[in-house]
Amino acid sequence: MHYPDSFSRITQVMKSSLIRELVASTKNIPDLISFAGGFPSPATFPTQQLAELFEEVIKNGGSDVLQYGASEGDILLKKQLMQWEGYELKPEEMVITVGATNAIYYYARCLINPGDVILCEAPSFLGTLVTFDAIEADCQSVPINDEGIIIEELEEKVKILHQQGKNIKFLYIIPDFHNPAGITYSLQRRKEIIQFCIDNNIPILEDNPYSRLRFYGEPVPTFYQVARTDFAPTNIVTEIVSFSKILGPGLRIAYAKGDKELIEKMVSWQQKVTITPDCVAERAVARFLEKGLMDTHLKYIAEYYRPYLQKMLDELEKQMPPEVQWTKPEGGIFLWLTLPEYINADELFVEASKHKVSFIPGSKFYPEGQEKFNTLRLNFTYSTFEQIEQGIRSLAELLKEKIK
Repeated sequence: MHYPDSFSRITQVMKSSLIRELVASTKNIPDLISFAGGFPSPATFPTQQLAELFEEVIKNGGSDVLQYGASEGDILLKKQLMQWEGYELKPEEMVITVGATNAIYYYARCLINPGDVILCEAPSFLGTLVTFDAIEADCQSVPINDEGIIIEELEEKVKILHQQGKNIKFLYIIPDFHNPAGITYSLQRRKEIIQFCIDNNIPILEDNPYSRLRFYGEPVPTFYQVARTDFAPTNIVTEIVSFSKILGPGLRIAYAKGDKELIEKMVSWQQKVTITPDCVAERAVARFLEKGLMDTHLKYIAEYYRPYLQKMLDELEKQMPPEVQWTKPEGGIFLWLTLPEYINADELFVEASKHKVSFIPGSKFYPEGQEKFNTLRLNFTYSTFEQIEQGIRSLAELLKEKIK
């Protein structure tokens, strides 16, 4: 049997994760310093607390949590999440999912027919772009600056797409400590975008894995919060929150909150794809919240990561030629570098690996045909201080040779 002959049309053209392939391509290089992955540091995992909670959950509730669970998610976890959120939320306005990507997939599945347009940032998270590609959406990117999507560019893009007869289904954004750019939307930009989307009947999908990883400055209300408080009674925003960068990606716990009817359909997709989230992990996270452990844990993460972010910013300032620019995030796990336009970061990736340093070329974070090739993403959470210093120095030396 030659299975490729029997693959479905979409399977034949479906892309794999280029980030995982790039990371794998450098895996066997001795002494490589990698700023490529999006891994949280294992030092931030509350290992002992979770071990005790998992034991407690199975010992005391094994007959419940080892059974099939509710497709919409564990009600005890929902109750704890509603308290943690700090504002009124109904259980039917929330679904627990197996990671944020599943929630994004269910949301898109509810709204997208092949050829429908999804608006996204330029750049945007590759993992999500691959998901949208798999359901045959037409992703159209809109440039961002330090405050978020440029509203004039969004207006122009929507105008052109409407003139072309395109069906715009929603706007996908990562407004807090953006992946890959590291920026955070200003409050004013959030309000402008919400108002524009209300006026043009464009739903907003807010991907929020990073907002609680703030090391400096004051938090900005999420799009979901702003919509609820300043634009009530709109239901235009759906927010997806992940615990991957907070408690550990292996838990595969995330949740979406939004319009009741939309959430109901997302639950229907979950019934078909995963049946139910991991019941043991759900209950362990519920107990973590119930015991009041989260605030202390988040403070610990911020204190742990802050010096690593500062170290990378300091080394970039010290080592990089003046022609190179970078974002200066107040949290999250990524920085974004912009090189002179004549330098191709895809080619630089190959050369850099020979100099024992790795990153993700920025072109991978754009829809196909809309790429920019003079950008790159750096991660600061999975390296030592010494690796950050040496890796940035090696990358800077390589760039100095290329800059005219």
